Amino acid sequence: MKTSFTFLFLLLTAHIFACKCNTSDLENSFKNADIVFIGNVYDINTSYKTGYWNVENSLSKVKIDKVYKSLGDDFKSTEITFFGQQFNSCDFIFKEKGKYLIFGYFDPDTTFFYTSLCSATKLTESLDKNDYLFLERLSKEDKLKEINDAGSEADIIDFIDRYPHRDVTNLKLSNENLSKKIEKQRIFFIAVISVLLFVILFSIWMYQKKEIVNY
Repeated sequence: MKTSFTFLFLLLTAHIFACKCNTSDLENSFKNADIVFIGNVYDINTSYKTGYWNVENSLSKVKIDKVYKSLGDDFKSTEITFFGQQFNSCDFIFKEKGKYLIFGYFDPDTTFFYTSLCSATKLTESLDKNDYLFLERLSKEDKLKEINDAGSEADIIDFIDRYPHRDVTNLKLSNENLSKKIEKQRIFFIAVISVLLFVILFSIWMYQKKEIVNY
């Protein structure tokens, strides 16, 4: 009985803390990230807090190799630290060292960077030539956009000051995933209606054909 209760408790907690989002593609991940780069994760320090929950926290040191999107012209760092925690269920926690394409977000509350399971952060071994070309294109478009949007910078700063950064990022990713889900449902609905309409028209045609034959 005790074993069954423990198993049920683990299932419930796993469901509660599971990240509820679909992984974004390169373009949407790029758009939402503060910084996008190829980096080498060379040190992973994982710790556990013992208490009512056993919570995994991770500090990962990353050496920047190639930047596609920067925090700004004054960002000159060649190494940054990523913080991930289990309670933030969508945090991407690096499990192995290696070279990654990272879509990072800066958290002003902790001054650490973090990345999300909802983004396209991944090992570079899974990228192909077209992915790199696409990232270069996105990088050029982003630089042009920065120039065009320079006049609205004050509004952006005001928005960031009023809302926690992590919440804003998660909200944007959630909205994108919701839009994709709605679009898929719309296409499915249209397909179902089309099939039903075809069946009805075909049935009418068969009925009329039968009536003509009988006549």
